[in-house]
Amino acid sequence: MKGITITQSVYLQLKTKKYVFVPHNEFIIPKDLNIYNIQFKKDWKKLEKDNYLKTGRSFRYRRFRYFYFLPVSGKILAYAPTPYYQPAEINKYAGDIDRKFSPLKSKTINNPFFQELIQFDFRQLPVSQKEKCEPWLVDIHQIRTVATVAESGEPTPEGIHHDENDFVWIHLIKRKNITGGSSSIYSNDEKLLASCMLHKNMDSMVFWDPKVMHGVTSVHPKDPTKNGIRDVLLICFTHRPGLQVPTGNSILDYKEIKANINPPALSEHGYKRRMDMESTPE
Repeated sequence: MKGITITQSVYLQLKTKKYVFVPHNEFIIPKDLNIYNIQFKKDWKKLEKDNYLKTGRSFRYRRFRYFYFLPVSGKILAYAPTPYYQPAEINKYAGDIDRKFSPLKSKTINNPFFQELIQFDFRQLPVSQKEKCEPWLVDIHQIRTVATVAESGEPTPEGIHHDENDFVWIHLIKRKNITGGSSSIYSNDEKLLASCMLHKNMDSMVFWDPKVMHGVTSVHPKDPTKNGIRDVLLICFTHRPGLQVPTGNSILDYKEIKANINPPALSEHGYKRRMDMESTPE
């Protein structure tokens, strides 16, 4: 089965600008692979409620999983369900919390389109040959933001932020009956660099997370008598040379999660990450 290709050089733009917006029609998805894309989109119908929103809020549904990825071989292995952690200085909305989200379903993980999309996304990144031969931690987030007449949907309730990954891809899965939801890229001093609206399936953006910040405006129902939805897939890559291959039901323990949130600097990426987080037993 042939893989996904693209009509523009994401690699060169990402290397120079640190972010790229990629319209859906620039992806070339073979017909036999697109059959699995159609199935993949349906997996957003059964996400679970995000229980870490502020009191009384209920605008987000999601699933999450960490993966081990070795680019040189294409090996993609899921860790057992593990809490998602971000420090409060990065996520003022829900930081310093072990957020236990429902994991991706097996049919999602094994979907050939999903597997190829991870590999395709990585192929566009400006990384060295050495880094391609070393493990990467991949966090996968399936997210549905819901907007009602009583409650707007907040794709990024934490505001303008970093994710503390090395590179982040955001792929639009579906957008229905909403206004708003403009995606923006900012400099590290929060000056607006560019904005775009993701409208159609596979409208996408990718950014070099340590180099820029990002945020998305709130969404509201276009027809107030019906709910509005915005479905996205986040594929986040973090270089982790010492990352262990998952075996059996192995999970990333609390110390390892913190290490993954604050990995060593990438030698060629010129970004020094904070390494002073105190390890705490689970």
